[in-house]
Amino acid sequence: MNPAHVVALVALALLLVASWIDLRSRTIPDSLSVGLLVLALLATTFGWHAVTFADLAIGAAVGFGLGAALFYLGAFGGGDAKLAAGLGACCGLWGLLEVLFGTALFGGVIALWARRRGLETLPYAPAFAAGFTAKLAVEWAVPPRTGLFDLLTGGGR
Repeated sequence: MNPAHVVALVALALLLVASWIDLRSRTIPDSLSVGLLVLALLATTFGWHAVTFADLAIGAAVGFGLGAALFYLGAFGGGDAKLAAGLGACCGLWGLLEVLFGTALFGGVIALWARRRGLETLPYAPAFAAGFTAKLAVEWAVPPRTGLFDLLTGGGR
């Protein structure tokens, strides 16, 4: 197992904790989003993964920007927006877009489940965790063309 795998598994562990808390209380503690950001900064500083500082910053900014827009529209909670920023920092821009693609697919399933149960709000951290897991599964199982987007489109970026 290489350092990039360890970073990804630690990020997944943080997402699973966020999912558990979100399912129970419909909140996501800021400490988990900050934990993702700190993990990304450490991993980039020490070369534990391939995300550069520029990609980290762009991924975090895009994650927060998309999350904030969805928060403004009422589709996300504030914790979801901050979690998207932390994921963007960990994955970089292209990795974040792949995670968000998977998140949208799993989020749709969660939305159907929530609607069936008559819930007005739904926990979105589990969708983030599922999207991140799908990205990792494809990335680790289908090298050298890695990524959910590449697998589905058959092309590069």
